[in-house]
Amino acid sequence: MTADTSMFCRRHLRAALLLALCAALAPMAACKKKDAAAAGGEAPAAGEQPAEAAPKEEPAVELKAKWPAGRRLAVRVMTHTDSEVANPALPQPIKTENFLTQEIAFTASSPREAGGCEVEVELVSVRSENKAGGKLVPAFDPKGDPKLERNNPTAAAFRKLLGSRVKYHADANGDVTKVDGVPQLLSRVTTGLPPTSQLLFRALLTEDTIRGWNVLHQNLPTNSVKAGETWETTREMPFGITKFVITTTNTFKGWEQRNNRKVAKIELSGVLAPKEGAPTAITLGEGATVSGTSWYDTELGVISESELTSQFSVTISQATGQSSTSKLKNKTTSKLIEGGGENTLPVTENPPAAKPADKKK
Repeated sequence: MTADTSMFCRRHLRAALLLALCAALAPMAACKKKDAAAAGGEAPAAGEQPAEAAPKEEPAVELKAKWPAGRRLAVRVMTHTDSEVANPALPQPIKTENFLTQEIAFTASSPREAGGCEVEVELVSVRSENKAGGKLVPAFDPKGDPKLERNNPTAAAFRKLLGSRVKYHADANGDVTKVDGVPQLLSRVTTGLPPTSQLLFRALLTEDTIRGWNVLHQNLPTNSVKAGETWETTREMPFGITKFVITTTNTFKGWEQRNNRKVAKIELSGVLAPKEGAPTAITLGEGATVSGTSWYDTELGVISESELTSQFSVTISQATGQSSTSKLKNKTTSKLIEGGGENTLPVTENPPAAKPADKKK
């Protein structure tokens, strides 16, 4: 497996996992509580203690995706990827770690009369670091000197991404149905790049992947739910030239106080499987899993924090007949850092980015 192919696999994975969790959900049958109260009007038998009244059941609530009009919501997404690549041509597997930090801002317009809205999405900051042999090496530092990146086309492309904007179209349910500005963004970032780097960024900047930047509305149910109830998610996840299918079960665990705000806790667990009929050049190993927790802010209608862990292996077959297998473990966390109240964190300040290309309607 070449260095470019390895880098493609790792970085496309990070973006694809965000996409995989932004899905429309179908509720499952709810759990029911048993009534422990005695039948009304019947007195207890002699010598028996009166039955205790059943605790009052909380009503079902909507954990609905919302886009607060005019409010800038910024999130920090941090991904730590452990990878181990086994290649028959090498005596030992290659172990690497990658740390990717993104800050993304969302600003919604006023709602349309028919429902839904437009959302301006800005990639505020990107930072990438690699660790191999115990040494941490910056792959891209937004505060670094651009003059030192002349021989690093990947870093130069990341710098072009800073300050980039696209536009979401959201329906009345808050779901993103369309993304404007993707071709213009892709052209600006890839112009002048060598072919291998163009391949990487064309995989990272697809419309589906950019939809996945929205970590504010992961795994929210379509119906009202009560604590203890579950719903299921099934979603296709693009991965290079193939696709995987992710199926998760999500559970509303109840209410918590985090950062002085009342939030709903949601837990998920699931599996990844190859899509039937997908190309076999990239295959998914057995035992691929995903699990995580998120906290939904009812006032804002967004996920204010989340944690997601996935573990799986992929085998890439080359035209030469050789193949390499990568074992990957990803841990991704997201946190609302602007627009969520006084306890949010400061957004990273980057050097001025190039003006985004005008977007055609």
